[in-house]
Amino acid sequence: MSAMQLIPVYLTFLLLTSCTGNAVPLSSSEPEIPGITFVTPELSQSMPQSSSDFPVIGCFPDYCVLNPDWAKNLTDIIYFSAEPRADGSLDTSRLPEDNWRQWHEWKTRYELRVHVSIGGWEHNGGFVDMSTDSETRRIFIENLLQCALYHDLDGVDFDWEFPETDGQFANYLALLTETWAVFSERGLLVSVALPSESSFPLGGFSVVDRVHIMSYDRGEKHATYEQAVLDVQLFLDAGIPADKLILGLPFYGRTISPPYKDLSYGEITSMYFPAPDVDEVNGFYFNGLETIQKKICYGMETGLGGSMVWELAQDTTDAASLLQRIYQLSKGNRPC
Repeated sequence: MSAMQLIPVYLTFLLLTSCTGNAVPLSSSEPEIPGITFVTPELSQSMPQSSSDFPVIGCFPDYCVLNPDWAKNLTDIIYFSAEPRADGSLDTSRLPEDNWRQWHEWKTRYELRVHVSIGGWEHNGGFVDMSTDSETRRIFIENLLQCALYHDLDGVDFDWEFPETDGQFANYLALLTETWAVFSERGLLVSVALPSESSFPLGGFSVVDRVHIMSYDRGEKHATYEQAVLDVQLFLDAGIPADKLILGLPFYGRTISPPYKDLSYGEITSMYFPAPDVDEVNGFYFNGLETIQKKICYGMETGLGGSMVWELAQDTTDAASLLQRIYQLSKGNRPC
């Protein structure tokens, strides 16, 4: 690819160090990355043409087992997760090489876009220290870029859970803005996963291509249709364009009252055999087929940028599959 041809001979060394579990930071003598400047949301480029009218994005954690059938019902997959280090290096040691090879095969066969998640719950690592210094951010962005090029990725998804101070919030926006400036020049997407109850101004996150709204774990019945509508509206009111917003959907149920316990949707269907219009069984609240359909239809009618599911391995593989229903709706193969 053209981007690879422009990278000097030292790329081989960089790839071996930045894309392995033993990543080391680049030295200060390495060339500066061109294009790391702050840009405003108004200057942000529009998102590339999607392979689907309503992208279906699935999160796949490193501790799960791949199911080839998923590829037929997705436009994008997010590989969870790599971890930032304080020195600007990137820890990908939890991401098996066999999965990377599988992603490449799926990309070729199904035109699937593949992204890597950075951070996530209990994987925030060095976000605080790395993002504080502009030079360390530069090193991190370069390592992340080399990893994306080496694995032929289509983008990266940031998931810092969560900045705690105004300073950390400002540094996060700086990191996102600088990453977007570099990645957009190479046609790579930058997204961010966010809860809607953030105490920081949401509008600043419009600097990226996609905002994944984590509309789950919200209240007693943790992911109702009504809550999803409210969550989306918060981001719209903050000034983020609808086509940048991705509605997050849970493939799991949670108990209505504490102590909270989770069951995957697949476990719920195998244990309780709920009807399509049922969202609550034995004290667990989840999204059944009809609620998932209602959310997808709302997203499409509102002009959102797609849907995101957490997470793929929690679905079932039979006729009750939530992923299959989402994909059918997104492709227009099933009416709302």
